[in-house]
Amino acid sequence: GQETHPPPPTATATPDLDLNPSTITMWQSLMSPTTSPLPPLPSTLPNLYTRLLSLTPYDRAEIETLWNVLSPGLGRFNSTEKQEVKKALRVAYVCHLGQVRKSGEPFVSHPVSVALLLASMSQDSQSVVAGLLHDTVEDTPMTFEAIETLFGREVEGLVKGETKISKLPTLVHGGGSSSSPRSPTSPLDEQAENLRQMFIAMTSDYRIIVIKLADRLHNMRTLRHMPSDKRRKISRETLDIFAPLAHRIGLWEVKNEMEEVSFMYLYPGEYKRLNRLLRKHQKRHRRALEGFKSILSDALRSDPQLREQGCEVKVEGRVKETYSLWLKMRKRGEDKLNFINDVIALRVILTPRARQGESEEARRRRGVWMCYHVLGLVQHSPGVEPRPQGVKDYISFPKPNGYKSLHSSVWFGGENVEVQIRTGSMHRVANWGVAAHWGYKADKSCDWLRGIRDWENDDVSSRDFVESVRRELLGKRVFVFLRNGKILNLCRGATAVDAAFQIHTEVGLGMHGVEINGERRPLSYELRNGDVVNVLTGEGRPEVEWMRFCKVRSSRAKLRGYFREKQRESALEAGEILLADFLAVHKETIERETYLPSGDPIPATAAALGPYLGNRTQFSCVEDLCEELGKRRDRRLLRGVVSKALKVPLSVLEEREGKETPARASSPGALKPRAEAPVVSQRQQANNGSLTVFADPDELCPICLPIPGDVVLGTPGASPGTYVTHRSGCPRVPIAPPAVSASGDPNPAPVPVTWPEFPSPSHSFLCEVAVYAADRKLLLSDCSNVVSQRAHILKTSSSTKREHALLEYLFKVRDLEQVQEVMDSLREVKSVMSCERRFGSLLKADDDEI
Repeated sequence: GQETHPPPPTATATPDLDLNPSTITMWQSLMSPTTSPLPPLPSTLPNLYTRLLSLTPYDRAEIETLWNVLSPGLGRFNSTEKQEVKKALRVAYVCHLGQVRKSGEPFVSHPVSVALLLASMSQDSQSVVAGLLHDTVEDTPMTFEAIETLFGREVEGLVKGETKISKLPTLVHGGGSSSSPRSPTSPLDEQAENLRQMFIAMTSDYRIIVIKLADRLHNMRTLRHMPSDKRRKISRETLDIFAPLAHRIGLWEVKNEMEEVSFMYLYPGEYKRLNRLLRKHQKRHRRALEGFKSILSDALRSDPQLREQGCEVKVEGRVKETYSLWLKMRKRGEDKLNFINDVIALRVILTPRARQGESEEARRRRGVWMCYHVLGLVQHSPGVEPRPQGVKDYISFPKPNGYKSLHSSVWFGGENVEVQIRTGSMHRVANWGVAAHWGYKADKSCDWLRGIRDWENDDVSSRDFVESVRRELLGKRVFVFLRNGKILNLCRGATAVDAAFQIHTEVGLGMHGVEINGERRPLSYELRNGDVVNVLTGEGRPEVEWMRFCKVRSSRAKLRGYFREKQRESALEAGEILLADFLAVHKETIERETYLPSGDPIPATAAALGPYLGNRTQFSCVEDLCEELGKRRDRRLLRGVVSKALKVPLSVLEEREGKETPARASSPGALKPRAEAPVVSQRQQANNGSLTVFADPDELCPICLPIPGDVVLGTPGASPGTYVTHRSGCPRVPIAPPAVSASGDPNPAPVPVTWPEFPSPSHSFLCEVAVYAADRKLLLSDCSNVVSQRAHILKTSSSTKREHALLEYLFKVRDLEQVQEVMDSLREVKSVMSCERRFGSLLKADDDEI
């Protein structure tokens, strides 16, 4: 009778593994294939070893059964590698013991199936081991440290990468600031973050992608056991992300199977309709394929060139996959198969025999030559009518995933037939992609994946990140030519600007035009397959508008970097202007009030201030200071830095700029509502007997130009009993004057001066304002209109330096409030960075008639 086995033991909670060097030695002896029977069970072994030692005969038989399924696919591995794989199988079996999948199968059947898929893709032994262990950390007490100790760091890295991807929904819920653009706020955001982290995890080692794709493919094969809503969700994710990913690295068979299963669950009606349509034409298709195959096989066998080259020829037929067929029909608006030229296809695979002493490269070239020779045989076979423009040469112009082949569309027996001609090595790449060769390479990275790593630190939402990957890396491609024959491979929708930046960053930054196929086109021109691109460079300069029609992320990143640098240069230049102007205006005050050692030069420029910053301020160099000033335009910061650097009391600089003016409502010079001004003398006796000196509008200092509302002082005038009015801080008012003048006469100290309470409406006062702005058209006109509407302009001046402008206005006002109104209005003008009142007037000094 049939042998029976006891039922498998039920799953029990397993404590965490406790690994140490002594138990590792015992582990190695336990796993040795020559160890029989197992040694006595020491009490110090961790739980994993306990379970390995206590495996029942049924468990051991099950492991051997699984090994018999797995081992035929490991023919490329040596005995040591096979031993590692079997060791991983035993660990996976023990870790998943008692776990069952939705289908009712033991859970260990899933990692074994994943390992089989990886072996069929010609992956290395580490990938196969990682495929067996990829669910152990997520679903069992196994730890990454245990895997590293038992199987090495390389396997541990692969398992960690795959596990990180699988556990992302849990990790996403674990925390994160809600203010971050990457923080998920909905199921869609969570899924996007999941995919974002998956792409980033894959960048370090391509094998993580392959393991993930094998995992997803086997899950798709068993998807029928999941609830319907879960099937649709997984199918949509597979169709949007994993199938294009498999296509991008050339895993054609994986991509096709994923698309077919997803199509079946997402569009069941269309899937059934298309299958009925294919069955309806099945006899015609079979007849055409078999007839053409027979004719072509005879022609190839009898060809003397192929016989001379010792070439093995294989001809096989296939019917196009339903999902790809459905996409093509939908794109063309067709509901019939008659006008689809690759519904059925023949595939010719050529394998030239190696000749003695022939190099691999020479054999490869011989195979390529034979492909073109067979193309001629195909198009001149009896009963075959080539289609116009029906040849696609993917050998000279491979696809981005490494696919190479010659495609020829022909008519045979009233049917469109596509013939694909390739060598054996091209066929392996067509089925399993470049991954078919990666197993033998030391470099486990991939150029296009490294592009994802460059995006990792971009502060964008996960949805935008995933959309960029889907569009630029996994989406359709467009191929264009440069004048020198070089081919550019860009995402579909790329523009001329993207092509320029793909050539070189400097080409993109210096372009001023583009010619497409010999004709001038706008920079926003969307490139098409086969376009010949000629980028015109010279004195071009990027414009912000380019960001709007750039489609490639790397192009936009380069443009952002350029504009950031220009913004920095602009802020630096603006800061230099503000700092130089401040030093020029306050030069005399700084020289008089500084506590620097006698003889130290007082800086007059921004560069000269650099050595004084040092440890006295928070800025280590003058460039940082100027950049900060240009960004913030903060006069308080400017005064504070100059005060510390040049050892000038801050209160002096603040008073010099009128920052300590008392509240106007309570100051002696506060303005009251206008009334008829009585005639008053400059000296007037107050009620308490003290002497009050009033400012005389005809005796104002021409250097500082005081205005009613300023804090002012008086010095003796030319006529006895008169006083010249100065702004506080005026260089003509010494802080501590000598007791006698140069002639020996008494030299009185300055006296406080008060503005008349009722100023004469006929009096007006001069004021000069400097406006710093980003240069643009109509800037001078806009600012002049603002000033002329609020004051009487006497003189203006303008100058530009690169992208900045300095506008100067000398005008007449009644009082300080009117000055403030003019300055506030100027600050609201577009592109104005700052507006400052001058201490005195440079324009008046240039024109004595004012």
